[in-house]
Amino acid sequence: MIRSVTIYTFLLMAFLVVNAKGQSLSWTLIENLEDSLRAKPKPIMVFIHTDWCKYCKMQEKVTFNDQELINLLNRDFYSVKLDAEGEIDLKFMGRTYKGGSSKDYHELSKMLGMKNGKLLFPTTVFYSPTSQGLSKFQGFQQAGDLKAIIKKFEAGI
Repeated sequence: MIRSVTIYTFLLMAFLVVNAKGQSLSWTLIENLEDSLRAKPKPIMVFIHTDWCKYCKMQEKVTFNDQELINLLNRDFYSVKLDAEGEIDLKFMGRTYKGGSSKDYHELSKMLGMKNGKLLFPTTVFYSPTSQGLSKFQGFQQAGDLKAIIKKFEAGI
């Protein structure tokens, strides 16, 4: 009996700890993006990263775990991760982009993320399919910075 109560208590505490963290960022697969946009149009946030980028990992672990930012992104945007070194061809906004190779980055990451002829990691891109508005921010972004960017983007600045 005591063992059953102990197990029950442990499971209850584990459940509470997991749920106490709050919501996590809802990532949309780029392959599902066009269907999602048809069903419910809203802007897109694209996080361009690589596997070896330490600042990319830090932005995922720190910035994208801020509850207020998560709520904003989940409510108002489709959030998409794009591996700049991904080798698979991807379709985005009606066009197919060739995957990366050992000598070059993915065409989509270059099209969305290049600024002044350079692609840096991480790059966070905000794109509005309806207005064709595009804003790119290279380098590590803190949650407060992204929240301010989102508010300006939503206001059309």
